[in-house]
Amino acid sequence: MPNVLVLTGPAGAGKSTIAQILAAKYGFVYLDGDHEDTEFFPEGNQWLPENSELLRKAHAKILRKTADLFNQGENVVIDYIIFGLYDEFFDLFSQQFGNDLAFKVLMPSVAELMKRDTERECWTTGAERIAIVSKEFISLREKIGANNFIDSTGQTSDETLRLVLQ
Repeated sequence: MPNVLVLTGPAGAGKSTIAQILAAKYGFVYLDGDHEDTEFFPEGNQWLPENSELLRKAHAKILRKTADLFNQGENVVIDYIIFGLYDEFFDLFSQQFGNDLAFKVLMPSVAELMKRDTERECWTTGAERIAIVSKEFISLREKIGANNFIDSTGQTSDETLRLVLQ
Protein backbone atom coordinates (compact mmCIF):
# COMPACT_ATOMS: atom_id res chain seq x y z
CA MET A 1 0.00 0.00 0.00
CA PRO A 2 1.33 3.46 -0.86
CA ASN A 3 1.93 6.16 1.72
CA VAL A 4 -0.40 8.57 -0.09
CA LEU A 5 -3.67 7.34 -1.53
CA VAL A 6 -6.05 9.57 -3.48
CA LEU A 7 -9.58 8.17 -3.56
CA THR A 8 -11.56 9.96 -6.20
CA GLY A 9 -14.65 9.50 -8.32
CA PRO A 10 -18.11 11.03 -8.61
CA ALA A 11 -20.18 12.02 -5.61
CA GLY A 12 -21.77 8.97 -4.03
CA ALA A 13 -19.06 6.57 -5.19
CA GLY A 14 -18.08 5.63 -1.62
CA LYS A 15 -14.88 7.65 -1.28
CA SER A 16 -15.58 9.03 2.18
CA THR A 17 -16.70 5.69 3.55
CA ILE A 18 -13.60 3.86 2.30
CA ALA A 19 -11.25 6.68 3.33
CA GLN A 20 -12.67 6.72 6.85
CA ILE A 21 -12.24 2.94 7.13
CA LEU A 22 -8.63 3.25 5.97
CA ALA A 23 -8.06 5.90 8.63
CA ALA A 24 -9.72 3.89 11.40
CA LYS A 25 -8.33 0.42 10.59
CA TYR A 26 -5.06 1.06 8.78
CA GLY A 27 -3.67 4.18 10.41
CA PHE A 28 -4.05 6.57 7.50
CA VAL A 29 -4.65 10.23 8.22
CA TYR A 30 -7.92 11.20 6.55
CA LEU A 31 -7.86 14.38 4.45
CA ASP A 32 -11.22 15.56 3.10
CA GLY A 33 -10.28 17.38 -0.10
CA ASP A 34 -13.85 18.50 -0.71
CA HIS A 35 -13.80 20.23 2.67
CA GLU A 36 -10.39 21.78 1.99
CA ASP A 37 -11.51 23.44 -1.23
CA THR A 38 -14.51 25.16 0.40
CA GLU A 39 -12.19 28.05 1.29
CA PHE A 40 -12.14 28.83 -2.43
CA PHE A 41 -15.63 27.56 -3.29
CA PRO A 42 -18.07 28.22 -0.45
CA GLU A 43 -20.95 28.02 -2.95
CA GLY A 44 -19.52 25.19 -5.06
CA ASN A 45 -19.10 25.52 -8.85
CA GLN A 46 -15.52 24.26 -8.85
CA TRP A 47 -15.97 22.78 -12.33
CA LEU A 48 -16.84 26.05 -14.08
CA PRO A 49 -14.08 27.10 -16.53
CA GLU A 50 -13.96 30.62 -15.08
CA ASN A 51 -12.96 29.10 -11.74
CA SER A 52 -9.82 27.32 -13.02
CA GLU A 53 -7.36 29.54 -11.15
CA LEU A 54 -9.22 29.07 -7.88
CA LEU A 55 -9.31 25.32 -8.51
CA ARG A 56 -5.53 25.35 -8.99
CA LYS A 57 -5.21 27.12 -5.63
CA ALA A 58 -7.45 24.53 -4.00
CA HIS A 59 -5.40 21.70 -5.49
CA ALA A 60 -2.18 23.36 -4.29
CA LYS A 61 -3.63 23.67 -0.77
CA ILE A 62 -4.55 19.98 -0.72
CA LEU A 63 -1.06 19.10 -1.99
CA ARG A 64 0.59 21.22 0.75
CA LYS A 65 -1.50 19.65 3.50
CA THR A 66 -0.75 16.18 2.16
CA ALA A 67 2.98 16.91 1.88
CA ASP A 68 3.07 18.27 5.44
CA LEU A 69 1.49 15.07 6.77
CA PHE A 70 3.69 12.85 4.58
CA ASN A 71 6.82 14.69 5.73
CA GLN A 72 5.78 14.00 9.33
CA GLY A 73 5.84 10.28 8.51
CA GLU A 74 2.07 9.87 8.15
CA ASN A 75 0.24 7.76 5.61
CA VAL A 76 -2.47 9.91 4.04
CA VAL A 77 -5.75 9.06 2.34
CA ILE A 78 -7.35 11.91 0.42
CA ASP A 79 -11.06 11.80 -0.32
CA TYR A 80 -11.66 14.23 -3.19
CA ILE A 81 -13.83 14.54 -6.28
CA ILE A 82 -11.11 16.76 -7.90
CA PHE A 83 -13.76 18.67 -9.93
CA GLY A 84 -11.61 19.42 -12.98
CA LEU A 85 -8.05 20.06 -14.15
CA TYR A 86 -7.63 16.34 -13.59
CA ASP A 87 -4.38 15.94 -15.54
CA GLU A 88 -2.80 18.84 -13.66
CA PHE A 89 -3.91 17.37 -10.33
CA PHE A 90 -2.53 13.91 -11.15
CA ASP A 91 0.74 15.34 -12.43
CA LEU A 92 1.14 17.63 -9.41
CA PHE A 93 0.68 14.77 -6.95
CA SER A 94 2.74 12.32 -9.02
CA GLN A 95 5.68 14.73 -9.16
CA GLN A 96 5.51 15.29 -5.39
CA PHE A 97 5.07 11.71 -4.21
CA GLY A 98 6.23 9.42 -7.04
CA ASN A 99 6.10 5.76 -6.01
CA ASP A 100 4.61 6.68 -2.63
CA LEU A 101 1.35 7.61 -4.38
CA ALA A 102 -1.64 5.69 -5.72
CA PHE A 103 -4.87 6.90 -7.29
CA LYS A 104 -8.01 4.82 -7.01
CA VAL A 105 -11.17 5.89 -8.80
CA LEU A 106 -14.37 4.53 -7.28
CA MET A 107 -16.70 4.30 -10.25
CA PRO A 108 -20.06 2.63 -9.71
CA SER A 109 -22.57 2.63 -12.53
CA VAL A 110 -24.47 5.84 -13.26
CA ALA A 111 -27.67 4.10 -12.15
CA GLU A 112 -26.03 3.23 -8.81
CA LEU A 113 -24.76 6.81 -8.41
CA MET A 114 -28.27 8.16 -9.05
CA LYS A 115 -29.71 5.76 -6.46
CA ARG A 116 -27.10 6.72 -3.87
CA ASP A 117 -27.58 10.42 -4.64
CA THR A 118 -31.29 10.27 -3.83
CA GLU A 119 -30.56 8.39 -0.59
CA ARG A 120 -27.96 10.87 0.71
CA GLU A 121 -28.75 12.72 3.92
CA CYS A 122 -26.42 15.61 3.06
CA TRP A 123 -26.16 17.51 -0.21
CA THR A 124 -27.10 15.88 -3.50
CA THR A 125 -25.48 16.10 -6.90
CA GLY A 126 -28.36 15.69 -9.32
CA ALA A 127 -28.65 13.58 -12.44
CA GLU A 128 -27.06 16.06 -14.84
CA ARG A 129 -23.86 16.53 -12.80
CA ILE A 130 -23.60 12.80 -12.11
CA ALA A 131 -23.70 12.06 -15.84
CA ILE A 132 -21.12 14.76 -16.66
CA VAL A 133 -18.70 13.86 -13.88
CA SER A 134 -18.98 10.14 -14.65
CA LYS A 135 -17.98 10.79 -18.28
CA GLU A 136 -15.07 12.96 -17.13
CA PHE A 137 -13.73 10.17 -14.91
CA ILE A 138 -14.23 7.50 -17.56
CA SER A 139 -12.15 9.63 -19.95
CA LEU A 140 -9.24 9.38 -17.47
CA ARG A 141 -9.07 5.58 -17.52
CA GLU A 142 -6.04 5.49 -19.81
CA LYS A 143 -4.08 8.10 -17.82
CA ILE A 144 -4.73 6.51 -14.43
CA GLY A 145 -4.86 2.91 -15.61
CA ALA A 146 -7.92 0.69 -15.86
CA ASN A 147 -6.65 -1.36 -12.90
CA ASN A 148 -7.08 1.72 -10.69
CA PHE A 149 -10.80 2.00 -11.48
CA ILE A 150 -13.06 0.14 -9.09
CA ASP A 151 -16.67 -0.56 -9.99
CA SER A 152 -18.31 -0.46 -6.56
CA THR A 153 -21.82 -1.09 -7.91
CA GLY A 154 -23.72 -3.26 -5.46
CA GLN A 155 -20.68 -3.81 -3.23
CA THR A 156 -20.45 -3.56 0.50
CA SER A 157 -17.80 -1.21 1.86
CA ASP A 158 -15.71 -4.26 2.86
CA GLU A 159 -15.78 -5.56 -0.72
CA THR A 160 -14.73 -2.19 -2.10
CA LEU A 161 -12.04 -1.81 0.55
CA ARG A 162 -10.51 -5.15 -0.46
CA LEU A 163 -10.26 -3.94 -4.06
CA VAL A 164 -8.71 -0.63 -2.97
CA LEU A 165 -6.09 -2.49 -0.93
CA GLN A 166 -5.07 -4.80 -3.81
